[in-house]
Amino acid sequence: MAKKESRRLVIDASVARSATLSDNPTSNACREFLQAIFDVCHKIVLTAEIYREWDHNALQIRSPADRRRARFLVDWMLAMARRKGGKILRTRVARDEELRNKINHLGLPEQSRQEIAEDLHLVEAALASDSIVVSRDDSARALLQSITGSCPELAKVVWCNPVDLREEALQWLETGARSVKVWQLGSKRSR
Repeated sequence: MAKKESRRLVIDASVARSATLSDNPTSNACREFLQAIFDVCHKIVLTAEIYREWDHNALQIRSPADRRRARFLVDWMLAMARRKGGKILRTRVARDEELRNKINHLGLPEQSRQEIAEDLHLVEAALASDSIVVSRDDSARALLQSITGSCPELAKVVWCNPVDLREEALQWLETGARSVKVWQLGSKRSR
């Protein structure tokens, strides 16, 4: 049997927080996606900034309800860390000041600039790895997509929403998570 290709994926806290043991469709989709990452043996990129976001939004346990909500994610992270070779890449990624300055000088409304800035660390981590962001934030995706003409370095970044793309996203992971043109930020076609 041929060895499956492993990709380095940047997972947004929006996906991590939603991956609970609940039976609702969003939780199911995010949990199945993270489980598929583990089963196929892909890796996740976890910079300090991404970890802080996960810690604040998905891993904090302040109540019994939080403990139940976070149980799958904590178990999944432990399993990923214990997997042969470790599947959590604690990577240092420098801020791309040139890209940030370019975005700040595009004349975008303050709210749009702020929304982009909140998720730019995900894009920076993706650009430093395999150019894949997994996020439920379609608003940030649309904003980033709208500026690829001025910021062509963003164009090839794949943005995968595991809830919207459910079965297609699982199959994509299984087949090696190669770049899908219509999922790229530079694609003008809708997915």
